[in-house]
Amino acid sequence: MQLTIPVETMVPISKFSRGTASAEFAKVADNTPVTVMKNNQPAYFILNEHDYRHFREIEVELEEMKNAEARRQAQNSEYDNEFDDTKDFMTYVDNL
Repeated sequence: MQLTIPVETMVPISKFSRGTASAEFAKVADNTPVTVMKNNQPAYFILNEHDYRHFREIEVELEEMKNAEARRQAQNSEYDNEFDDTKDFMTYVDNL
């Protein structure tokens, strides 16, 4: 997956070792995410609390959607066998 990052949010990681991190955190407080670059690659993303909570909610919703889809597929499956124990199930699987 390609990641597009606005140039104005990129900050080299070396800036944090020079004691100038407070300016970058101020950007985050003003609702601008900061992308910390290491070896010219995004290494970390600094978000404000609101954005973090938003992304976590989306993550939970996606997981719930995946689970609902898996349940739907299982219910609509052409396999509707019932097994009394694992031995019966394994016999069935071995004979597929």
